[in-house]
Amino acid sequence: MKRSNSLRSILAGVAACMFLFSCSSNNDNNNDDNGNVDETLPKNETWIIYNGAADWSGGIYALKDNKSREINLSGLPFLQVKSSLGGMSLDKILYKVNDVSNAKQGINKMGIDATGKVVDQGFLPSLSNEYLTNYLVASATEGYYWDKTRGGLKLQTFNPTTMERTGEIDFSSLSEGQPLESIGQLIIAKRDNKLYLDLLLGNKTNSRDWQVAPYIKEVAIAVYDLTTKKIENVTKMGGTTNLGVFIDHVLWSLDAVTGDLYFATVGDMKTQPSDYSSKILRIKKGEVNFDTTFALEMKSYQWPAEFNRLFAYNNKIYTTIPSRAVSYYNGGQHGVKYRDDVWFWNEIDANTKKATRLNMPPDNFYTTQNPFFHNGEIYFLSNSTTDGFSGVMQYNPTTKVTKETFRLKESGRIQGFNIIKD
Repeated sequence: MKRSNSLRSILAGVAACMFLFSCSSNNDNNNDDNGNVDETLPKNETWIIYNGAADWSGGIYALKDNKSREINLSGLPFLQVKSSLGGMSLDKILYKVNDVSNAKQGINKMGIDATGKVVDQGFLPSLSNEYLTNYLVASATEGYYWDKTRGGLKLQTFNPTTMERTGEIDFSSLSEGQPLESIGQLIIAKRDNKLYLDLLLGNKTNSRDWQVAPYIKEVAIAVYDLTTKKIENVTKMGGTTNLGVFIDHVLWSLDAVTGDLYFATVGDMKTQPSDYSSKILRIKKGEVNFDTTFALEMKSYQWPAEFNRLFAYNNKIYTTIPSRAVSYYNGGQHGVKYRDDVWFWNEIDANTKKATRLNMPPDNFYTTQNPFFHNGEIYFLSNSTTDGFSGVMQYNPTTKVTKETFRLKESGRIQGFNIIKD
């Protein structure tokens, strides 16, 4: 009898230890539900996650040893921000539009401290009190931004390390005397030591909300040679209007393989005229003019609608195409809410213009971040109410294999995602 009781005690102790070990393992984000270490998680990467609530506020998190395929952000350190719409990374530095309170206009610099928390590291204020600061970080010492108060046809320069303004480039010679004139307000791209900047000439009225009504219905890109420090060209294209959308909603992409530059136009998102519809345009490598032989028309895939995401890689364009006609203005004339689960990620062949829907959850446009390429894979963000998915998918453009990178669990929406390599 004593031996039987002793055996039961030993077995109970072993079971308890196993239970405690299992609980400990399941609390470790690097382990799966069976307590096994997920060896597919990259150990030399830090994942930067921007999550958001219904009012767009949220946190910026840095996950390194606590990465998993299902992430609950509860209890993890983070930087609280009023507007959590993602940002960009350069090496181990992060940048986003406006300060953490979203009350000060400008460019915010962030980094990761010794404890692994995202922290503020500097701020470059805009003189404007409007939500207008477009920017580009080209290197640790080379940055550009647009500040309406300093002059619509002047592009400001800054040092992304010190976060100090260093000067400006004057484009006043491009003025045509319109009420609203700007350079680089929505597009600031760099290729081969040249800047490619959207040129807006028109008017902004209350009836068109945030949009600029160009006095000539066309789009224009000014090309500035950083070597000669001269305006090299202004290239224009008709049949569409409004290059880009908002300052933190980037709609240009440089194909790292071909060297071609792509730009998305949204047309007039309020009236959605078919004759001036949303398009994706191209300036080929080595050129300073729009490629007149190329244009992707949104109305070839769905209409009315707009291209609202853009990434190019190896002659393929990645964007979302809605499954139904949509209107940004309250669902309005088409009876479809713009932020329903109607946006599907597609791969469009730049040569054939054929669109192929990728095997990913639909998106409801609560995140505006574009896809990006990393270690042979292209990463896509999606939020889907119907599927209960909020997370990141990855796609191999060579093998055409799609897999889930991670999903958030009880942690709001995914609003932005960056990968920092050790």
